[in-house]
Amino acid sequence: MEGGGASGGEPVFSQFASSSVHPGGGAGSERQDQPPLEADLRRDALDATPDCVKFLSPDGRVMHMNRAGCDALGVSPANGFGMPWLGLLPEDVRPLGEEALRRAAQGENARFLGRSETGVGAVHWDNLLTPLSDSEGRVISIMCVSRDTTAQNRLERGLEEAATRDKLLAREMQHRIKNVFSVFAGLIQLAERQADLSGDPKSATTILREKLAALGRASDAAFAEEPIDPSALGSVDLETLVRSVLLPYGERCQIDGPRTVIAQQLISVFALVLHELATNSVKYGGLKLREGNVVVSWERGEDALQFVWTERGGPEILSSPAGLGFGSQMTDRLVRSIGGRIERNWHPEGLVVELTVPDLLAPAKES
Repeated sequence: MEGGGASGGEPVFSQFASSSVHPGGGAGSERQDQPPLEADLRRDALDATPDCVKFLSPDGRVMHMNRAGCDALGVSPANGFGMPWLGLLPEDVRPLGEEALRRAAQGENARFLGRSETGVGAVHWDNLLTPLSDSEGRVISIMCVSRDTTAQNRLERGLEEAATRDKLLAREMQHRIKNVFSVFAGLIQLAERQADLSGDPKSATTILREKLAALGRASDAAFAEEPIDPSALGSVDLETLVRSVLLPYGERCQIDGPRTVIAQQLISVFALVLHELATNSVKYGGLKLREGNVVVSWERGEDALQFVWTERGGPEILSSPAGLGFGSQMTDRLVRSIGGRIERNWHPEGLVVELTVPDLLAPAKES
C-alpha cells in the first residue's frame, strides 16, 4: 500500500488492527502480532458499517478506506490508496477539511460538515477526525469517520421552511384581519350616509346587510377553488368572483372575458364596485326595467386589467347627472387607493363604466 505514516514500514491499518495504535495520547499496549483471520474480521467489520471510515497519514494521505468510503468518494480499492485525502473533497469543502486535518495531526479531535457529489445529487456528511498515537504519544495516523446526514439535513430544512411558512401565514392572517375591520368600518359609514341621504335612516341596516352579503359571496368565490396560479395564494378567478357578486340578478347580467386571475388585494375592491354598480342599475339603469340587462367584460393588458360595465335596455339617459352619489364617491376613492381609475360615460342607451386597475399578478418587468 502506498503512503507513509507507520512505524516499522507496515501499513497504518495493519498497526490499527493489531492494537499498536489507539485514540488519544496515552500509552498503548505492546504490539502483539495478530493472526490474518483477525485482521480480516476487522476489515469486514469496517466494511459492514454504513459510515465512511478512512485512515489517513498525518500529512493527509489516504492509507485505507472501508467499502462505504470507497463508494462515497468514487475510489476503487483495486487501484490502491495513498492519494491526498483533501483532493477527494469538493473544492469549497477543502478549507474545512484542511483545518480539521491540521488539528488532528496535532493530537486534537476535529469535526466539520462536508459534502460529496453523486449521480443523484449532493450527499452531506458529518466528519469526525480522531488522532491515533503510538505508545509515546506521537500521532501516526488519523481515523476519519464520516456519517451520512443527508436525510437529517433534508428534515431540518423542511422544518425551517415550514416554520417560515407558518410565520408568513400568521402575518398574512393578521394583515387580512386588519383589512376586514377597516372594510367593515367603511361599510358602516357608507350605509349610514346612504340611509341619511335617502331620508330613511332605518334603512342603514338593510344597506349594510346587502353590502356584507356581496363581500361574503366574493369571499366564498376566493376559497371555492384552488388558485389557478399556485404561487398566488388567495387569488381568485375573476369570472367566478363576478358571477358570485351578481348572483341575485341572474341571467340579466351577461359576462364576457378571458380566464383571468386577480390578486387577493383586488377581491374586495371588485366586490364593492360591482355591488354599487348593480345597486344603482336597479334604481336607475339597465336593471330597473324588465327588458334591461348588463354586460360585464374585461381584458388583460400588459400590466393592467381593463374592466367594462355596460348597461342596455334601461330608461333613456337624457343628460349626465350633476354629481355622484356618496356610494359612488366611496367606491371611486377605493379604486384610486390601489392605483386604479374609473370613468363613467352616460350614453342615451345606457351607462358605460370603464375600470382600470393594476394587474397585481402580472410578472415583474426586467429593468
